[in-house]
Amino acid sequence: MDQGTIQAIGIAAVIIFLAVSAISPIARNVIANKAQNQFMAGDFEGLLKTLSSPMAGIALPKFNQEFMRLNAYEASQNVEGVQQTLDKLLKLPASAEQRRILLSRALNFYEGQNDEDRATHVLELVDALPDQCKGEAVDLAKELRRDSHQTFDIVFRGSYSHIAEMEHALASAEGDERARLNYYLSLQYANKGDEKRADEYLGRIAKAYGFERPAAADEDEAGAAEGDAAEGDDADSAKTGDAE
Repeated sequence: MDQGTIQAIGIAAVIIFLAVSAISPIARNVIANKAQNQFMAGDFEGLLKTLSSPMAGIALPKFNQEFMRLNAYEASQNVEGVQQTLDKLLKLPASAEQRRILLSRALNFYEGQNDEDRATHVLELVDALPDQCKGEAVDLAKELRRDSHQTFDIVFRGSYSHIAEMEHALASAEGDERARLNYYLSLQYANKGDEKRADEYLGRIAKAYGFERPAAADEDEAGAAEGDAAEGDDADSAKTGDAE
């Protein structure tokens, strides 16, 4: 290969590199916007195809690509897909914030699946997180560690020892954090055997998200009314039988 050919190849490589560098930010925006629109439209199959495209592989960081895939699998309730994607994500390099959010999502998923082995593994990763962080991220990691041990105890150990602490935190909590506390308070009261209080906290979540649930007393009254109606029907049937 002569010197001129080598120079031509070198120039071509530089041109390609510059072209890809210029296209990537544009492609990233195009892919990200398309993925968001598909997600909002509930087109999860289309979203997964978009994320598996060669352009997505070039334009998106691997962590972002897999995290979008995780969202699609969770929204479509594809448990196997969530599991496989979490396995990939937990092995990928990530920022302190990305890692913290991922570990929280993973633990919530495994608790929901009652998968104690995988939840234990994630808990070990959560325990190691503060040492991997700097600045304000350390405090957030320690907060995640505290919350994770609480929820692990509640779900897998049947604990109800965090009721007072969570009820105190609930007084000033808002949004998703308020829903989270209500959920784990419901689980704790169920662990304690107090189904009425457990149902009360579940009802608060339903009300907050616009899904009204009948109160236990209302359900009892409805059941009693149905029972009375059934007895009335039986009495009418008896009377009809006598008449016959």
